Amino acid sequence: MSESVGERTIGSVIQGHAARQPDAAAIVGSHFAPVSYRELQDQIEDVRALLRAAGFDQNARIAVAIANPAQAALAIVAISCAATAVPIDPKLTIPEVNRCLQILRPDAVVVLRDTASATRSVAKERGVPIIEASVTQPGRLALTFAVPKIGSQLPPDETNAHTPLFILHTSGTTADPNLVPFSHRNMLAVVERLQTWFGLTPQDRCLTVSPVYYSHALTTAVLPPLLTGGSTAFPANAMNVDPSEWFGDLKPTWYSAGPTLHLAVLEKLQERPDTRSMHSLRFVSSAGAPLAADMGARMQDVLGVPVLEHYGSSETAQIATNRPPPGGAKAGTVGIPWPGIVSIVDDDGRELPAGERGEILVRGPSVTAGYLNAPELNLAAFIDGAYRTGDVGSIDAEGFLTLHGRKKEIINRGGEKIAPLEVDQALLQHPGVAQAAAYAVPHPRLGEDVAAAVILRPDAKVTPDALREFLSDKLAAFKIPRRIVVVDQFPKGMSGKVQRKRLSEMMNGSVEGVAPVENRLHSDLMQIWKKVLKTDVISVDDDFFEKGGDSLLAMDVSAELERLTGKAQPEAILFDAPTIRELAKLLAGQISGRA
Repeated sequence: MSESVGERTIGSVIQGHAARQPDAAAIVGSHFAPVSYRELQDQIEDVRALLRAAGFDQNARIAVAIANPAQAALAIVAISCAATAVPIDPKLTIPEVNRCLQILRPDAVVVLRDTASATRSVAKERGVPIIEASVTQPGRLALTFAVPKIGSQLPPDETNAHTPLFILHTSGTTADPNLVPFSHRNMLAVVERLQTWFGLTPQDRCLTVSPVYYSHALTTAVLPPLLTGGSTAFPANAMNVDPSEWFGDLKPTWYSAGPTLHLAVLEKLQERPDTRSMHSLRFVSSAGAPLAADMGARMQDVLGVPVLEHYGSSETAQIATNRPPPGGAKAGTVGIPWPGIVSIVDDDGRELPAGERGEILVRGPSVTAGYLNAPELNLAAFIDGAYRTGDVGSIDAEGFLTLHGRKKEIINRGGEKIAPLEVDQALLQHPGVAQAAAYAVPHPRLGEDVAAAVILRPDAKVTPDALREFLSDKLAAFKIPRRIVVVDQFPKGMSGKVQRKRLSEMMNGSVEGVAPVENRLHSDLMQIWKKVLKTDVISVDDDFFEKGGDSLLAMDVSAELERLTGKAQPEAILFDAPTIRELAKLLAGQISGRA
C-alpha cells in the first residue's frame, strides 16, 4: 500500500470536487445555511486574489484568530490554499500570543472586525498587519476580508505541495510552544490513510466538535471530509452536548474526539430511549488519551456502532487506528499502523521484535519536515527522516500497536520502571472510576514512587483504600499507587491532554491532595457554572469570563453562592477568583473561619 500523493495540493483537490459536484454540501451547521463546494471554491479564489493583490505570496504566514469555530475553519481552509494559515486559539492570553508571534513572525493576522482580542492587541503593538474579516450576510457562512497592502501585486498562483498549509502549535518543553509546519503533501497522505481505514465517501459527514485551532480537528474532522468530497458539520455550541442537534439535525456519519467529550456524549445519550434510531453514525473515533475499555463498550452498546481508538500527533497526524468491521480492531490497542511507517526501537535506535516495548518512531510522507526555528530540538526529535515520538509502545504478533505512556513520564521506583498508563488502565476497570491519571511523587529512598488521581462517576462511593485493594490482583505490588486522591478535574494543556507533571506538582507535599472542603466545593461550583454558562465542558482552571461569563451572569453566580454558603457574597467575587479552583479556596477559607 503506497502513498503517492504527487504534487497535488488541497486547493486542487477541493477545486476538483467543486467541478464534479458544485451543489453538494461541503460545510453545514445549525446556525448557518449549508456551504456548497461551489461556494467554498469561490471563497478560496476570493481570498487568494485578495492576498496576491495586496502582495502576500504563497510563503506568507497568516495567523487566524477567530473565536467562532465554523468561521475559523472556513478562514483557515481558504487561506491555506493561498498561503500558510496559522490557527491561534482565541483563549490564549496576551503573553502567550506575544510569545507565539515572536517566534512565528507572521506576515499578518486575521481577526473579526469590531472585536477585541489578545491577538489583535499583540499584533497592533508589534506592528503586524491586521486583516479584518467581516460576516458577509447573517445566517450564511461567508467572510469578506479587508487586506492591507504590503507590497506589489502578484499573480494569483496556488501554493505547491511542499508549502506548509498551516503551522500548528504543540506544547513545548520550554516556555515557548513548538511550531509544526504541516504541508499539503503531509495532509494528503493523511487523507489517503483515513479514506482507506474508514472507507470515507462523498456521502460521509464528520461532526466537528474539537477545537479547530489544533491538529486533531484540522487533520481529522475538517480537511479529510472536504478532501474526500464529503462534508463537515458544526453544532451551534461544541461545549454543550445536544444529541438532537448533534446527531439528529446535523446527521453526521462519524465524529472524532477525546474521551472527556465522549463521556459527556454518553451521559446525554443514556437518557434517551431512541438513541439508536435518531442517529446516522457509522462509527466513532477516539484519540488524544486512552479510552477506558468500559466506556468504549458502553458507547458501542448505546450507539450500536464501533468506537475506534486511533493514534497520532501534531508532527505526524494519524499513524494507526482500529478499523470498522471487517477491517480489524482490538480493545486496549490503538490499532494497526499504516504499513511501513512505524518501528519500535531501544535507546540505541535498534529495532525491537514483536511484543517488546520501546520508543515509537514514525517515518513517511505525513511526518513534518521539522519544527519551525528550533534546530537543536530538530536534531533531537528527527533522525534520518524519522520522528522520535517520545511515546513508549509495542507491536504484537498480529500487528496491533499498544501504547505504554511517555518516556519522560515513566516512573523509576528504585530501578523498577512503571508506565503511568498501565496504572491508569487498571484503575479504570473499577466501575466507580470515570477517569484516572497516575504520576510520580518524590521518595526519600527510592527516588520516585507512584501516586494517582481519580475522578469518580456520579454517585460512586469508593475510598482510596478500596481502590488500592481493587488493584491488588491487577498490578504487581510495586506498581500500586502509594496514595490515591479523588479530584473533580485534572490539569490539562491547551490541547486537552492531562498534564501529569503539573498534577504531581499540585499534589506534592499534600497527602490528602485537595483539601476536603475545597474538594466538595469543586463539585458544587462545577454544577453552578454549568447551569449559568450553559455548557457541559468546564474545568476547575477555566476562567469564568473566558468561558462566556459577564457581569450579569456573575450576579447570578453570586446569588447561587449565597444559597450554597449561607452567606451574602459580593458580586465582584468572580473578578477576584475567576476559576473554580481559586473560588473554592476562597470560599473554603470562609467556611472554615479562616477569612
